[in-house]
Amino acid sequence: MGHKPSAIAEKHYIQRELDLLHLWHVKIETWILEQAGIKFEAVQAGLRVIVNN
Repeated sequence: MGHKPSAIAEKHYIQRELDLLHLWHVKIETWILEQAGIKFEAVQAGLRVIVNN
């Protein structure tokens, strides 16, 4: 719209890598489950094929 970038917009709209966000998501999720007393084992992220026989 013809406006120059402001420091506030740059501060809140930083492009971040998805892997970095995933790292923090896993840490927070693990902490929440620990607080709830739920046993949790982290596994490698990715797609898996599940076959029902």
